Amino acid sequence: MSDEEVAPKKSPLKLIILIVVALAVLGGGGAGTLWYLKKRRAAKEAAEAAAAQAATQAEAAPGEPGSAEANPDDCEGSGDGKEGGGHGGAEASPVMVLTRTVNLTGPRRNAFLRCELNILFCDAELGKLVSGDKPSPEKSLIQSIILGALSGKSVEEASDAESREALRQEMKDKLNEQFKPHPPKPGEKEDPKHKKPKRPIKSVLIVDWAIQQ
Repeated sequence: MSDEEVAPKKSPLKLIILIVVALAVLGGGGAGTLWYLKKRRAAKEAAEAAAAQAATQAEAAPGEPGSAEANPDDCEGSGDGKEGGGHGGAEASPVMVLTRTVNLTGPRRNAFLRCELNILFCDAELGKLVSGDKPSPEKSLIQSIILGALSGKSVEEASDAESREALRQEMKDKLNEQFKPHPPKPGEKEDPKHKKPKRPIKSVLIVDWAIQQ
């Protein structure tokens, strides 16, 4: 048998081997590509989930800009989200100015404190009642609470910055406790358009504080 007769019989075998090898290579490459795409998609989904979780935590975190507790003197619970509790919230809230002179306890009998306080309101309706020149029960009650908080202080307390800040917060808390809205009576419904703010007093500012002995 000649070499020419053997060669044609080997050619189909080589062709089959090449096809099998090619399929094996293509199959491995396809599996590798599929694995890479799955891994990339999983990483993308994990990154999107982490970003969504971070955004949710940022919205819920207290003390961040824009959150309800960013500033303790901000007005909240006003129903329509505007300062003033729905009573002229678009207008500037009135300011009640109080000037008081009280005796201070201490070694000297003639020591006294002269101060000026500005009271800011979240409840604009209450602010209008007490910021004018006309007397009102609300104005008399505020004056009594402020005077009671100032009276009996010593010279040392009036001279200390931390004690003065604590006194300012005490006056604000007492006023908010006095004028906080009461829950509706049984059978009554609260009008959401005229809902009172939970803290009617926005802030008590000390604009003048002088001790004379």
